[in-house]
Amino acid sequence: MTQPPFSAKTAEAPKQPAAQKPLIALKQPRKLAVSGKNAAIGAAAGALVGFFLIAFGLPELSGSFSSPVIVLFGLLLGALAGWVRGHWILLGAAGFLAVMYLLVGYTPIMTGLAPRWVRADPLPSAADAIVVLSGSVLSDTALNVDGTERLLSGLELVQRGIASKVITTQVEIPYSDGVRSSTMDQGHLIKLAGAISGWIVLEGTTSTHDEALQAATKLPVSARKIVVVTSPLHTRRACATFEMVGFTVSCFPARTRGYSTWHPVEPPDRIAAFADYIYERLGMIKYRWKRWIPKAA
Repeated sequence: MTQPPFSAKTAEAPKQPAAQKPLIALKQPRKLAVSGKNAAIGAAAGALVGFFLIAFGLPELSGSFSSPVIVLFGLLLGALAGWVRGHWILLGAAGFLAVMYLLVGYTPIMTGLAPRWVRADPLPSAADAIVVLSGSVLSDTALNVDGTERLLSGLELVQRGIASKVITTQVEIPYSDGVRSSTMDQGHLIKLAGAISGWIVLEGTTSTHDEALQAATKLPVSARKIVVVTSPLHTRRACATFEMVGFTVSCFPARTRGYSTWHPVEPPDRIAAFADYIYERLGMIKYRWKRWIPKAA
């Protein structure tokens, strides 16, 4: 039997090599891109949180962190959180603080709250001394806004003849090229007011409580009727502190020029008043706990 010239069975086509699965390493660039995007979002959210905390007075509360440091720290912390996909936490915090910022700045909450917190007493016809609480000092030796406002308001009372003695506290602030003292600028303003002969300086004070204790030692035992001059929202705690060491105190809120915190109307004033209010609320807790003021203050 003869064989057919061609086999009936069709020859199979050669097999194509199976498609290789992509290596895991090929996915790495996408992961890095996602992490980098999250880090950028987290950094922005962290910086925004820092901005709101500065507006609400964190530099004053901390006592050591300046505004640029807070923003930088928020940015770096946010970038780190975003890299590990924790940026949602900072986004939530930024959202919460943004709502608070709008409520405080654009509603009349502080317009009603701030005046009730300020203590403003009737002025006596005469007092033994005007005690002006200090603020801070700038790198060029000028008093900061708070210190200048308080001293000018105190000197106004001297000019009105309520007392001939004016007591200020020395503030020393360290800068990178040396320490600055507040007494130079205080002395300049007091000399302009013609009150240099009755000027008494309290040195080495670091708190309102220190100022009260030193004032009690600098003045004679018979001189216990004073007027305390300080920023509006600081009056309640400050005057209670001086009363606790034996003074008869009349509180006089200084006229503010940076922001109107006593009667805030505009959003920047309300936010500044809120920052002062939070600072003083926490300060009252500390002073009550240390028994530097009465519990009912």
